[in-house]
Amino acid sequence: MIGEKRNVKNLWEELEKYSASDYYPFHMPGHKRLPKNEEAVLPLHKRFPNLLNALYRYDITEIDGFDNLHDARGLLRDLQKKAARVYRAEESFFLVNGSTGGILSAVSAVAKEGKKLLMARNCHKSVYHAVLLNRLQAEYLWPGKIEEFEIQGEISAEEIERHLCGRDDICGVVITSPTYEGIISDVGRMAEAAHARGVPLIVDEAHGAHFALSEKAPKGAVECGADIVVGSVHKTLPALTQTALLHVRGKLVDREKLKRYLGIYQSSSPSYLLMASIDACVDFVEAQGEERYERLLAFRRLIDKNAAKLSHIKILPEGERRDPGKLVISAKKAGMSGWALYRILLEKYHLQMEMAAPSYVLGILTGLDTREGVERLLHALEEIDREISEERKERESAAPKEAEDSIAEEIDGGISKKPDRQLIEEGEADDIYSVRPAASGLSIYEAAERGKEWIFPAKAIGRVSGGFLYFYPPGIPLLVPGEVIDEKLISRLEAGGKGDGYLTGMSEDGRVCVLTEDI
Repeated sequence: MIGEKRNVKNLWEELEKYSASDYYPFHMPGHKRLPKNEEAVLPLHKRFPNLLNALYRYDITEIDGFDNLHDARGLLRDLQKKAARVYRAEESFFLVNGSTGGILSAVSAVAKEGKKLLMARNCHKSVYHAVLLNRLQAEYLWPGKIEEFEIQGEISAEEIERHLCGRDDICGVVITSPTYEGIISDVGRMAEAAHARGVPLIVDEAHGAHFALSEKAPKGAVECGADIVVGSVHKTLPALTQTALLHVRGKLVDREKLKRYLGIYQSSSPSYLLMASIDACVDFVEAQGEERYERLLAFRRLIDKNAAKLSHIKILPEGERRDPGKLVISAKKAGMSGWALYRILLEKYHLQMEMAAPSYVLGILTGLDTREGVERLLHALEEIDREISEERKERESAAPKEAEDSIAEEIDGGISKKPDRQLIEEGEADDIYSVRPAASGLSIYEAAERGKEWIFPAKAIGRVSGGFLYFYPPGIPLLVPGEVIDEKLISRLEAGGKGDGYLTGMSEDGRVCVLTEDI
């Protein structure tokens, strides 16, 4: 029942009690919780004795008293009910292989043979994989764009209404909110539009698990009426990598089918260490949420106040339906690419940012950041911005030849290169996801199953893609199997290849996968 609060055990405490007991493990895992007199058998123990001792002693399997994630009837059932209460869901489920397993399960739960999935084109690759596995046809919702910062914007509820009007062939709607850059769509209106046609709404809220921290935070997709919501607690909250939660509400989703797929896409031997991390994170949200979110907001106000003083580097300001925890730092007016700014921050100031894109750098701010860390970032941005101003003044009075030198080369001692600046000047460094490849008529599954060959991009224009192409992060496909490769896409790929983006889906020698047959 939503809102019901029960006194349940804490998984970390239960693991601690069990690790201190004299129970001997005649069961998996094979390390047998590493008895003290056997610790020396593992070479790594000499380097990390305290850490590994704790991990091995807490690492168990589905033994008596610790329940079974795939048929939870005791401890894990109670802990998942607690998570549902905190996140205001009707049911919640622990995920031990990240949001990916949740997305695969969610789409599979609503999939119906011969139906289409209406999905945002900026969805994570896991949604596309779910479409492939379920042999669905995908129909796309294209996000808007925030032009000044060259990032993708919201998905329109009106677009969902338009696509669903008079249709009975859509089995589900999937969107991403917030986006990787923190843009939040109007999930409430989307839910209303989908439900008016009896269609369930799935929200990939992987980057929004922290919305549960406070009433001041953006309202989470569960509260807005989405039917299935998947959130990665490890992305913006204190939880181990690979941990997430899936929430469900309403009557449009077959929950038994959902549970069946959760058992298919997740390990049959889920890690109790990961599940304990999820449980501890839920406790953190409940006990410290308001305080930590206030801390996040205070840091964000400090950042925005100082960012307003910058002349060349710009930070996307807070606003309605924007996550204050995402820092979109634009280098466009600074005369360098996002990749150049990323490298300067990393190599000169030792600030590891989340991601670099053609024209901006992305940072993640949470309630666990420190003032020292925030001030270091502000100092770096102020210093870079000031050096750009000084360099531009010098260039105004310099000889024509000197005026052609790269600003970025001067401020970072040669870390960045002239091509990065040229990307901006030639207009090639805008949103790489603005290209809309044409469909060939083949579904993702049909294209993925056909014969393929690998050719160089210049020869691929007009051919049908046989594979996925995406930068990771963020893992949003530029191209999916069954889409036609055009000249504009190749141009964008070449521009992106001049930076530091990690492009996945090309061979080591730079070839792309295409179908051997003509459509």
